[in-house]
Amino acid sequence: MSRTPRHTRPTTAAAVITAAALSLAGCTSATGSDTPSAATGTPGSGPAGEAAATDPTGQPVRLAAVGDSITQADGDVPAGVLGRESWLSTAVGGDVVFAGGWARAGATTADMLAAAPSVDADVLVVLAGTNDPVRQLTAAETTDNIRGIVRTVGAEAVVLSSVPPWDADPTVALATNTALEDLAEDEGWLFADAMAGVRSGDSFAPGMTTDGVHPTEAGAAVIGAALREAVLEAAAS
Repeated sequence: MSRTPRHTRPTTAAAVITAAALSLAGCTSATGSDTPSAATGTPGSGPAGEAAATDPTGQPVRLAAVGDSITQADGDVPAGVLGRESWLSTAVGGDVVFAGGWARAGATTADMLAAAPSVDADVLVVLAGTNDPVRQLTAAETTDNIRGIVRTVGAEAVVLSSVPPWDADPTVALATNTALEDLAEDEGWLFADAMAGVRSGDSFAPGMTTDGVHPTEAGAAVIGAALREAVLEAAAS
């Protein structure tokens, strides 16, 4: 069985995803549309009442994010609107502010690389790779694309997140997460197993998914809390 990644700096050697044709539908939004719905949240709608300023300048940590439907959800990330079903709505707030980024339901890492903007940010979170296997992108293509995304955004620090389970075939996410953890180790980034709190074994925990691929609003909040912690850790280091 593939290992379960840890929310820590990685310590494992490089691994390769088995390139196989999969029947997984693209990681589209829970409604099946790549067009974002009306936003239900705004930047800064995360945890309130926290003291701003964890960096030496006394300014909040500026967060950039690039991803697919798990990040876009019911908001419009390129426009800076964060939906309640996105992990960003929990991660942002108090001493973490949203600085910009890009996300779209169904996006592969190749799509992200083509669209990601440069962002004046302290920390970049990349949550990517779920859609690559079904689109026949190899592990090498996924990791090269993520390296390109990081170069384009240009943030000072990087958090590379695990991808959520795929209940129809848990081995897909396990293999992807192994490759992502190894990429983070190779590049000196912080790997965050942000999905640990929504998993039971290798699948989603009860009540944490709408369809075996996407988290519920409660699941997104769990993911957001984990990524918020990782962002603050990356900024501090």
